[in-house]
Amino acid sequence: MRRCLIALALSAGAAAGGSPSGAVPPAGGGVDERLAAARKYVEKSDRYLHHSLLRRGMEGYGLTVLEGVKPVRFKLKILSVMQRWAPHRDVILAMMSEQNLEHTRIVAGMSGSPCYVRDPRDGRDKLIGAVAYGWFAQQDPMAGIQPITQMLAAGGAFDRHSPGAGKAAASGAAGRSAQVLAAALDPRKLDFLPLCLPPGAEAAGAGQDGGAPRLVPLTTPLMVTGAAPKLRAELARLLRPLGMVPVASGGAGGADANAPAVREAKLVPGAGIAVPLVSGDADLAAVGTVTDVDGRRVLAFGHGFFGEGELELPIAPAYVHTVVTGLTGSFKLASALAPVGALGRDENVGVAGTIGAKAPTVPMTVAVRWADGAWAETYHYALARHRWITIVLARMMLDNSISGWRSLPPEHTVRYEVAVDFGKMGTFRSRDCCAAQGVGPAMSDLARPLMAMMNNPFGPEVVPQRIDVSITVAKGDESAEMTALRLDGETYRPGETVTGVLTIRPHRKERRDLPVRFTLPADIDDGNYTLTVCDARRALYAFQAEQPQLFAPQTTEELFAAVQRVVAPASRKLYLRLPLRAGGGLALAGRELPDLPDSKANILAQARLPETRKFSHSIVQTIDTELIVSGSLSAALRVVRKPDETILRGKGTN
Repeated sequence: MRRCLIALALSAGAAAGGSPSGAVPPAGGGVDERLAAARKYVEKSDRYLHHSLLRRGMEGYGLTVLEGVKPVRFKLKILSVMQRWAPHRDVILAMMSEQNLEHTRIVAGMSGSPCYVRDPRDGRDKLIGAVAYGWFAQQDPMAGIQPITQMLAAGGAFDRHSPGAGKAAASGAAGRSAQVLAAALDPRKLDFLPLCLPPGAEAAGAGQDGGAPRLVPLTTPLMVTGAAPKLRAELARLLRPLGMVPVASGGAGGADANAPAVREAKLVPGAGIAVPLVSGDADLAAVGTVTDVDGRRVLAFGHGFFGEGELELPIAPAYVHTVVTGLTGSFKLASALAPVGALGRDENVGVAGTIGAKAPTVPMTVAVRWADGAWAETYHYALARHRWITIVLARMMLDNSISGWRSLPPEHTVRYEVAVDFGKMGTFRSRDCCAAQGVGPAMSDLARPLMAMMNNPFGPEVVPQRIDVSITVAKGDESAEMTALRLDGETYRPGETVTGVLTIRPHRKERRDLPVRFTLPADIDDGNYTLTVCDARRALYAFQAEQPQLFAPQTTEELFAAVQRVVAPASRKLYLRLPLRAGGGLALAGRELPDLPDSKANILAQARLPETRKFSHSIVQTIDTELIVSGSLSAALRVVRKPDETILRGKGTN
């Protein structure tokens, strides 16, 4: 009984804050094969020291860059080792000193800084892990060190079944397939950002959890160059939950930046490492520190970047301008140098990459011009390729381009064209306009295909080969609202043209009338009909309701076609829709069966077979307009092939 009580007490202590190293075996006797293999490797190595051999009071040193590209040493003293502070994960607690750390405390950007302690068995300094964790607004330079064993285990060298992590990330994306499909096929110009960010992202920079302090990954500074303040604010809102904080920076310049040491900078232990997310006319790069280099393999950060397993992102040496000290935290001010490799693994205990490898990027151009000829500019970017970060970055670079030199006037109209080349799948195209909405609709039409195809629920992701956007800004709000619809008659013969007047109210202008003309088919059935005049969005809603089989994709190709249909209606057109009394049917697995007898159609409909949908048809005609007219109005009419009475026509009789 006494042994049971002792075991329970030790388990409770571990749950509260982690147990001392070696105090108890792993809870439940679980074994992580990668971790076990990495531990054996570390214990046999002459360059690493397993954290189970650490004792309170042991001293050592760490390496990091505080200016330029040359790593400098700081001191550290071991405080303790906590087991199982996270599932199958331990953490080393240490106090840092020297290099002004007593004043700056742990600096954002030190993530990954290698830490060394002398092995008492042979007197050699060996790598124990990387600076990775801290507490929010802490007063002392105390850090949590990620054990090197855990970083090696996550680096891919000990995987038995590669690429397991990549499959896990893909399955997570598939779990959101219903949300992705619903949003991609929604007629509204949605903001897709809530679906782009990974679900359940840990608020790494929050520092507090229900009022209780907790050990969290150090903040990763995201260096932002060539971006408007608006973009930095948006980045802060979106990426802070991932532990990244945007910092206004600039490229390496001056005589120091042109020194041979900078031009020839390499990824070595303690050196700065950057993960460029955007390069070109704007630069976004997350900055950390290299932990270990073994041949071409690089370990860094000591905590996850996105924590999604396999990925492909470029890596480059980082040039540190200086360290900025703040009341609630300090950070490195840095910039990325030329890429020298690529990340291949990203897990919660660190990232791993390969020197000499290349990560694909997505070229993007944004051409912006003002209709009055006052200004025109083209921006060029290269975006990191990732199933959700590419969407976020593409949207932001579009917004950044439009606000680079001058703000949009309060009353404006934007015409835009979006082209996304998906290689063999084809090129997605959207061409439309909007008034008094900034570039929100353009950003929506850009994000829509990227989200759908890069998070494709029907097969492998379809990656964009390039993105091209053209924006034209005109002063003045060219929108209008419908106020009345009047037809010139109530009764028409098949083949005749229905005429009438649509009254609209342009923004801040007098009402005006637009002529309405709608030609009836010669073979239309007699009966009562409703003619609706509506805008592009309402026309799409009606189209989706009538022909649901065209918006229920089951393959990658069908998804691409459906997304293209969603953006086809144009805002400078009026859509005249006349639902037919007959001419519908059933669609089975996307195949239309229009000529089924009613009895068979009812049987199939009642059977509720998978992928069986009723559909109908409308006659749709359009009228081009100079304004962006919104609204929907309807009028009744009657079609009679041989009317009994004389048909009278007047100006707007309905």
